[in-house]
Amino acid sequence: MIHENSRSAMAAIAPVTGACRIEVMRVIRQMGPITRQDIGLELGWAINSVTGRVRELLDMNNICEDGKDHSHKVARSLLRAV
Repeated sequence: MIHENSRSAMAAIAPVTGACRIEVMRVIRQMGPITRQDIGLELGWAINSVTGRVRELLDMNNICEDGKDHSHKVARSLLRAV
């Protein structure tokens, strides 16, 4: 069961997260395939701000993972618009 305070908090931030989701989607469309880290650099956001919006877009099937970027020590997933 979701507490009423949680529902109120989610409703209050929905416009903000929606706008941020749109910005992330714009970057993916313009620059994709692109990593989460590169999205953060492009938008000037911390990675934790990017990953939540990416997860939402993945869950809504607006984007998908499209291979790996092997130019770093650890391979990073590439994202592209569907």
